Amino acid sequence: MATHYIKAAVVMAAALMAIGITLPIKPTIVIHAQPIHCQLPDTFGLKWRHSVEKQYWQEVYQLHYPDLILTKTYLQTFGAGTPNLGEPTRAPDGYLGQLVNLPMDELNWLVSHNMQGEIVMGDAVEAHSAIMPIHQMVEDRSVVNIRPERLTAWQYITLPRCKAMTNGANG
Repeated sequence: MATHYIKAAVVMAAALMAIGITLPIKPTIVIHAQPIHCQLPDTFGLKWRHSVEKQYWQEVYQLHYPDLILTKTYLQTFGAGTPNLGEPTRAPDGYLGQLVNLPMDELNWLVSHNMQGEIVMGDAVEAHSAIMPIHQMVEDRSVVNIRPERLTAWQYITLPRCKAMTNGANG
């Protein structure tokens, strides 16, 4: 009789484990680009050199599933055509910051070697943010897709973290 209960408990535990491994449970941000496929932290930034101004621009995004929210922009200079999207906010040294709050389904970022695109883990205002030099990791003029996804427990465990692909902490 006790053996029957043990077998039933084992079957139930196996079924629950299988469900937990295969059902989407964890919202996260995923990068899809050849050869990159990894998980970003819930807050990350994109940094690049503007093609006309030759100054760095940065945007900070935050996961608010099912959207990515563009929360802030940091610009070294303001010129013709520069968006004025929101209130001023604290920014890294040498930048002007604006609060934005713009929801997006996904990002399709065209990365070239000239624009020196980087992905910042966290917010650039934070000290020692790790940098992923994406422009060195993909072919010139590659599209980098960044989007929120619900991962299964198995995917969450096995899909690498993008931070492991960074050059470490930068000040």
